Amino acid sequence: MKISENEPVRFNELYRNIPSVSEKVLSQVLSQLTIDGIIQRKLFPDIPPHTEYSVTDLGKTLLPHVISLANWGREHFDTIISNRQK
Repeated sequence: MKISENEPVRFNELYRNIPSVSEKVLSQVLSQLTIDGIIQRKLFPDIPPHTEYSVTDLGKTLLPHVISLANWGREHFDTIISNRQK
């Protein structure tokens, strides 16, 4: 959802805003989402080079579902944590 909030967004900005993910995992996920057509990757050959990511039209159709899932998780977070501690 970070990409949808601030299109386009650079890799380092995503990395800074998702503290629980490693650079390797973030890179792998972004690569797979790009292959799947959910996000678009644009490489700028500046010095130093940088990459920006944005949500594709296909990805935008997925966003309402992701938002609903995230809301469900927040709503039931305490119950899930309680169940894990049993």
